[in-house]
Amino acid sequence: MENIQQQLIELLETRRKEGLFRQLALLEGRVDFCSNDYLGLASDTALAAKIASDFEALPAAFRKNGSTGSRLISGHSSLIEKFEKECATFHGADAALLFSSGYDANISLISSVPQEGDVIFCDKLLHASLIDGLRLSKAERRIFKHNNLDDLVHLLDQYPAETRKWIVVESVYSMDGDLAPLQELVDLKNTYQAELIVDEAHAGGIYGTQGQGIVHELGLCEEVFARVITFGKGWGNAGAVVLGSLALKEYLVNFARPFIYSTAPTPAHVSALLSTLHYLPSQNEAREKLQNNIKFFRANVHSDAWGDSDSAIQTFFVTGNEAVRAKAASASEFAIKPIVYPTVAKGKERIRITLSALHAKEQLLALIKALE
Repeated sequence: MENIQQQLIELLETRRKEGLFRQLALLEGRVDFCSNDYLGLASDTALAAKIASDFEALPAAFRKNGSTGSRLISGHSSLIEKFEKECATFHGADAALLFSSGYDANISLISSVPQEGDVIFCDKLLHASLIDGLRLSKAERRIFKHNNLDDLVHLLDQYPAETRKWIVVESVYSMDGDLAPLQELVDLKNTYQAELIVDEAHAGGIYGTQGQGIVHELGLCEEVFARVITFGKGWGNAGAVVLGSLALKEYLVNFARPFIYSTAPTPAHVSALLSTLHYLPSQNEAREKLQNNIKFFRANVHSDAWGDSDSAIQTFFVTGNEAVRAKAASASEFAIKPIVYPTVAKGKERIRITLSALHAKEQLLALIKALE
């Protein structure tokens, strides 16, 4: 045991020396520019009151403190079925399957659906949850340069028509905040008889007439094999759904190990998601405020260190792990996070900033001044 403890200490020390040591930090008292609560729903008092009221109005049988088990054992309920059905309808899908997190949803989908002999073509900047799903998959994996359709075509051309192909992208990328060219990707997948999977983690709640995401906004629901909508960002909550066909839902229930062996979300959690689903369509003002804040922010940045994102995710590049940590620390009144190597490539270290509908213009200008 002593040897094991010493080994842990040495590995942690190595990480410290490399500038890669992670630790938990309290953000109270600082202006929040690092959470993904884009619409401010996590602190919305009207939504909080609705969540509490809706839960109290449920029949007593639904007001359990816990889930009691996995969905396949004892954790399933008609409340979950109601949420999944309404969530699918809201997003223009045939079916939805609820997961406890976006990480679970992505791993389940990518690791279980593509089969041995298939090829998965994945964007280089996919989220870690998708990468971990790819590592668990029996399918071959090919990586194309970020948002580079010429490189994707080059890879697609290397396989015969009869090879089953999957293209995996995010609608909004979490590190750079840029958008995938979804219409062009749909055209490509049709040309090559491939299937398209889109992670909408940073689009759900924000894009679309009522927050249904970019795929829905572009009218591409029928062209996408599966979408993942997470609730820990624009929804201001937690959890995720995989959207797709009824066959896909039933397949995941049978073959997705994170779903099969995870405890179900609690009744209070599911009820809160249902309340939020009903609340989202009324949030056009918050969505408009967010877009106005993005435009205002972009109009007032001057340094070449800024990325060129038009989404709520903004980047301020500072080369080197120690340098980017020092820059973030120098703006201590703001809750901002340095993103270091190996999370991003060497030379691409940055401060990742997220804008929300709650930010005042004065706060946006003060952050820009502090970093520039």
